[in-house]
Amino acid sequence: MSKKQAILDAALKLFTENGARATSTKSIAFEAETSEALIFKHYGSKDQLLEEIIKKGYQVAAKTTNPYLSKLSHQEYISKMIELPIILTQSNPDFWRMQYKIMPLNPISSRYHEVFMKPCLDKLTECFLELGYDNPSLEAELLLIHIDGVWKYFAANQLDLDKEHALIAIMKQKYNL
Repeated sequence: MSKKQAILDAALKLFTENGARATSTKSIAFEAETSEALIFKHYGSKDQLLEEIIKKGYQVAAKTTNPYLSKLSHQEYISKMIELPIILTQSNPDFWRMQYKIMPLNPISSRYHEVFMKPCLDKLTECFLELGYDNPSLEAELLLIHIDGVWKYFAANQLDLDKEHALIAIMKQKYNL
């Protein structure tokens, strides 16, 4: 593993455990078995290092979800979106645990999440419109609020997969999916 990757892995681990604010570059260097100078050489600052982790995490999320959410009927898309919290938190658990911890106080984290979710809002609105819902844009927003809460709950509590699937199944019942 390269030192650059070791720094990213160490930072993700420590940001997840302690939060971004409470993690020093000194502790990241110690965890990565490198020097602070190398962190600054590769990333410039702790904030830039954090942004690189967030950017890479959302790139992985996009690669995971794009094929999963493509070429679906309107009902299938809504169903797959309800399953999204499981897909995301299982595919990259450390990243989503970190996001859960830092997103409320970190504008970089929040911005990346909003950009990632924006196409989903548009597509859900289209789906609810085509399915004849009275207020498709509010229905889409309500479902995304639910999805956002569910992935945070899964990331924070690390439930067993059976319970996660049971919770998702109940939500699908509410939409008759």
